[in-house]
Amino acid sequence: MRKILIVGGGQSGLQLALCLQEHGYDVTLMTVRSSAELYESRAVSMQTLFDTAHAAEREYGLDFWSEEAPRLSGMRIRGFGPGGETAFDWTGRLPAPAHAVDERVKIAVWQEVFEENGGTVVLHGATVTDLDHLVGMFDLTVVATGHQGLAEVFDVDPARPVARMPPVSTAIAFVEDPGDSGDLIEVDIVPGLGHLLTWPGFSVSGRCRQLCVTGPADGPMSRFPRRVNPQAHLDVILGLLREFLPQRHELYRDAVLADSRAAVLDLANPMVRTPVAQLPSGGSVLGMGDTVVVTSPALQQDANNACVAAKVYLEAILAHGDRPFDTDFMFATFDRYMEHARHFTGDLAARLHYHPAYVTEFCLAAGRHQDLADRFVRGFDQPADLAAWFPDEAATRALVAEYDAARPAPAAPAG
Repeated sequence: MRKILIVGGGQSGLQLALCLQEHGYDVTLMTVRSSAELYESRAVSMQTLFDTAHAAEREYGLDFWSEEAPRLSGMRIRGFGPGGETAFDWTGRLPAPAHAVDERVKIAVWQEVFEENGGTVVLHGATVTDLDHLVGMFDLTVVATGHQGLAEVFDVDPARPVARMPPVSTAIAFVEDPGDSGDLIEVDIVPGLGHLLTWPGFSVSGRCRQLCVTGPADGPMSRFPRRVNPQAHLDVILGLLREFLPQRHELYRDAVLADSRAAVLDLANPMVRTPVAQLPSGGSVLGMGDTVVVTSPALQQDANNACVAAKVYLEAILAHGDRPFDTDFMFATFDRYMEHARHFTGDLAARLHYHPAYVTEFCLAAGRHQDLADRFVRGFDQPADLAAWFPDEAATRALVAEYDAARPAPAAPAG
């Protein structure tokens, strides 16, 4: 029986651990919190999971919240002018529902299931020294601890193209469900601030609404204190809405945190690290998920990338059989994963955060053509298609012209 050590118990680490367990592997999970501590901890991130990635959970029976979590049918995009007037307002439909389950809920339950099925959980914050000692005891060691801390054992890869844009900051709060939350991911493009994203989800207190404000890190987003105080962070979010988007502030001015730890400030920006780290003893470890591929959280890809990473790594491990997990295996596995994950680390991320004129023109066109709106929104589930045209001005303009030629706008009424 092959022995696998997974360091880090988030979406990618625990998903891989549970799936390998189903195939009879001897899996040890090293993580810093027990399931009870996870459930009581502070919010980590938002977790919108689109259907393509969600299928990997369903395949192994890990989707325990299909009834509780709201089904998200699409994305509503609104843009506002400098005076607060609405410039465009349209909704793109998803081919299958997405859903958002708080990582605290999902990971706490998954860790319990892993232990109940005989998995070994070691509660310990691993260091490089620990890895150097442990790597020889296992056939393969995978590090999935997130984009800070132990991630620094993996060098930044200067050969990988990443988004050429100023840093952004993202503030997230889970608030009590206002009642009629709808079934859409709502995105407001706000001059002078950035973006407001809201959608219904499922958290430790049940159904909730997630609020996310993102924008340039050196702009109004710099008002958030670096030390997270959940209520203070919600107050700053509401203050920004009152100042920059008063019509939306009316909806959320009485918002109440879903629980006392339901806020997080995320300063992550696109980054790609080399997937293999060489330890002092000569052993090698393989990075996975956002330990080695970081996206901006507002792009709603973190959970999807983690889920796909676990699926790709699982398939590679199963196909490898009894052969040694050497560095050739590690690099090849990561390259397969990057075919999916690379899209939201490059120019696509820049265009979605910082809008050149052609992006605004596209948004106006999407209001004229439902198929175009749907294609854009589907790209969050199928990144390769969106990345094939949206970051390129000429390609996007050509696509809009194609839709306009096929379905000209109706003529204005006479008189």
